[in-house]
Amino acid sequence: AAFARKLVSQGFGVVLVARKPGPLEALAEELRAGGGQVRIASVDLMAADALDRVRAVTDDLEIGLLIYNAGANDTRGRFVELPAEVTRGVTALTVPGKRELARHYGAAMCRRGRGGIILAGSMSGYMGSPSLAAYTASKAFSRIFSEALWAECAPLGVDVLHLNIGFTATPAMERLNIDTSAAQDPAEVAQEGLD
Repeated sequence: AAFARKLVSQGFGVVLVARKPGPLEALAEELRAGGGQVRIASVDLMAADALDRVRAVTDDLEIGLLIYNAGANDTRGRFVELPAEVTRGVTALTVPGKRELARHYGAAMCRRGRGGIILAGSMSGYMGSPSLAAYTASKAFSRIFSEALWAECAPLGVDVLHLNIGFTATPAMERLNIDTSAAQDPAEVAQEGLD
């Protein structure tokens, strides 16, 4: 939401993708009320057909900036004891979801010789953490994947950034009842990524 607000305020049209239609539609209405050009796609990025569903609302557009900022985790526990669907979901959101969108939109940007990709990561991608094995591993993938993609795409005119997000006051933190009074504001994180 913070990225979208900043981009719309600078005159960019945006396509918002999120799993929950309610918050997605509310943000779209807010941005449109301020004059923003907004399309939405309610898509579960863990689903096998996620890219096809996002493409259904973007194939007629030139996407100049991809921001993949999905990947929060609100489930803690020992990896070997968590339900398999939980650990599959955590990795599906961050690994194949990110990989497929970056590949599709990145290919078009590289053909045009311009564009940008911001792939959100986490400080947790630098070490394993008890109760977050799948999450920290998927964030490590994100970091290494972004670095390789940056090296491949830079000569073709496409910027790739792995935005290493630290303790940020997000809705996921609120759902976990974590005190976010010392956390970074999402608008600051978004601005750092855009800068």
